[in-house]
Amino acid sequence: MTFKIVLGCIEFFFAFICFYFTVALIFMAIPSGEDLKLNNDVTIYMKSDGIHTDFVFPVKTRYVDWRNVFLPKETKGKDSTFQLISVGWGDQGFFLNTPQWSDLKASTAFDACFYRGKTALHINYLPRLTEEYEHVELKISKKQYYILYKFVLETLRKTNDQDYICIRGRGYWDTDSFYEANGSYGMFFTCNSWINKGLKKANLPACQWTPFNAGIFQKYRS
Repeated sequence: MTFKIVLGCIEFFFAFICFYFTVALIFMAIPSGEDLKLNNDVTIYMKSDGIHTDFVFPVKTRYVDWRNVFLPKETKGKDSTFQLISVGWGDQGFFLNTPQWSDLKASTAFDACFYRGKTALHINYLPRLTEEYEHVELKISKKQYYILYKFVLETLRKTNDQDYICIRGRGYWDTDSFYEANGSYGMFFTCNSWINKGLKKANLPACQWTPFNAGIFQKYRS
């Protein structure tokens, strides 16, 4: 009897995985947003390590200065001269306890998949984009940029005094830091789903829904 229960659980698990990937592939193929029109107001990027995706914004434009949101003094290096800033959302436990994929624990992955933890924004000041990450360039309007700016701000948790909450001392490098965030991370709303949601809000090419980066990047590959 126990063997049949275990076998049934295994069968259910594999059936669910097949269902999950099938639904994801279907919804990734359904486009959302308009075609990317030529705009010269702001150039932004998306970058990915193959699993996790970030927005990459210019640190300062005439519309936004991200140093007023993510204070350089809250990074170890306290350097305010960088030209770019990457912004990504995800499971807080995963972010803080998995600086390298080799550090990933089964318990961390389980908590992240099943909505058991808090979330965070990870920001990193960059001198430039490197070939280490796949990236795409987006030339967008100032209206679209402001929508993405507001989208990031709305993701951040605030204190009662309306201050953003930096998780101090937990950055990986001299250039990054973490902030408390709103929202619940899980297998149906991942870091890539968050990026996709931002693109949809700005009426940029996106998927109807995606937990993976492939669906997003496919919309921007020529």
